Amino acid sequence: RILTDLFLPQTQDLKVRENGVAILTMQYGPKKGNLFCPNFISAMNEVLNRVEQDPNIRALVVTSKGKFFSNGLNLKYMMSHPVGTPFMIVQSYRMLARLLALGVPTVAAINGYTVGAGFFLALCCDHRIMGLDAPGYLTLPELDLKMPLSPGFTSIAKCKLPKRALRTTVLTAKRWAASEALEAGIIDSVTSVENLYAESVKLATHFMGEKVRLKPVYSMLKREIYSECYETLTSWFSLPNILVTLGSLTVSKALTPSTKIKGKEGIRAKL
Repeated sequence: RILTDLFLPQTQDLKVRENGVAILTMQYGPKKGNLFCPNFISAMNEVLNRVEQDPNIRALVVTSKGKFFSNGLNLKYMMSHPVGTPFMIVQSYRMLARLLALGVPTVAAINGYTVGAGFFLALCCDHRIMGLDAPGYLTLPELDLKMPLSPGFTSIAKCKLPKRALRTTVLTAKRWAASEALEAGIIDSVTSVENLYAESVKLATHFMGEKVRLKPVYSMLKREIYSECYETLTSWFSLPNILVTLGSLTVSKALTPSTKIKGKEGIRAKL
């Protein structure tokens, strides 16, 4: 039973069940692709604020509707805002750091295409479940786009991906189907898309447990076990580091002025 139904800016929908499990359904932007841009990041931060502040919320499921979980960074925004892009990347780091160390168990319920920054969003959750018959795949397309991962995203990949999967994901730009991702240890379980919602709530309820745990303590423990990744994501805010990020993005843009990656469904892949 739904205890509260909270509608957030930019169509981010947060529902809180009676047992304390909150379900975030991301549905932002064109085709609900949940592309990373300042407005999307702001909406995600609003969700994290509510999870942190609401004592009734004891676990969080992150999912979406349709064929996309998240299609990554908004490349059109980046190309039209070259000066603002490094600051957007930094804000992405900050938001992902908050999700990584959130004071409740988190479950990514992957319903479709999970590309680039969307992949990192799923990795920052504690647990991942994917629909076996979900459209699309999980991938980091930087190799084909001739773009760097950037320090914060690299730290997430190294922290959350098994070594063999890390090498394959980054150095071959492999597109992982659900069954392959499960075997490689990238996700924790699979189910049908039809049962994804119910199974993700079941997982969140299991990891939440019966005891009410203090959110600051849970967050502290996450920061300890993910310390190197968390430190990288939260320390990349100085001007020199931002300028390094700007320089790397400028070089990659010069290398690939018109790179496009087409998926099986003819969907342009994003970083």
